[in-house]
Amino acid sequence: MTFQMWSLFHFAFILLPFVSLIVFMYFTKNKTYEQKRKLGIIVSLIGVLLLVLRNAEIFANEGWSAELLPLQICHFANFVLLFAFLKDNKPMFALAFALNLPAAFASIVFANGLENYATLICLRGIAYILGHALIVFLTLWAWLSGFVVINKRILSKTVLIMLILYISAVVVNNLLVLTGITPNYFYTLKPENGTPLEIFFKWGTTIKIGFLEFNPVYLFLSAIFGFIVVVIFYGLYLLHKYLVERKEYQK
Repeated sequence: MTFQMWSLFHFAFILLPFVSLIVFMYFTKNKTYEQKRKLGIIVSLIGVLLLVLRNAEIFANEGWSAELLPLQICHFANFVLLFAFLKDNKPMFALAFALNLPAAFASIVFANGLENYATLICLRGIAYILGHALIVFLTLWAWLSGFVVINKRILSKTVLIMLILYISAVVVNNLLVLTGITPNYFYTLKPENGTPLEIFFKWGTTIKIGFLEFNPVYLFLSAIFGFIVVVIFYGLYLLHKYLVERKEYQK
């Protein structure tokens, strides 16, 4: 079984996290906040387990590679969600909502990487499908269940964390390149193929300062784009909060 972009299977993949969300919302509607938090921990651990099994397969077949470090945005999301549920950490929930959620959903919509697999009936293919769907539905469920709380202070912390991660990724990527590994954490070296970020990369030129090699125009425009996405999702959060409060007031 191979993967084709915009096939019926691809559309089913896009719908999978939303179907999962509806089912999960139904079966947890009468759970307490604490019960939901414990369920969030369990589902997050499942996501981490999928990642560990995937990495074990890669290491067994290919040896050490950049794929084994969980620093890609979506791989990193599993640990963000786990920490958020363990500590009920609002900046981490905001990070999952404003960064990991749109990134994971983009990886579902632009899932052309799956076309490289000879078959989807393998641990790596299954982990890609279930892992990204889990991140999207669990983050949406956390939002609709009241775990995601964003105010100006939390938003500022979240943006600062994102900026630190983004800048750190530039340095880490370049350091690993020196060791012979070819990483692309947070897509700071180049954009994912088939995504709109490719346009930003083509507008700029890659330069080298010391051991650092990067495309400043691409990095700047990608950072602005990321900030716009955060603002949009913050707006969605405020809109949802307003509608809920209005509904409660009308009662």
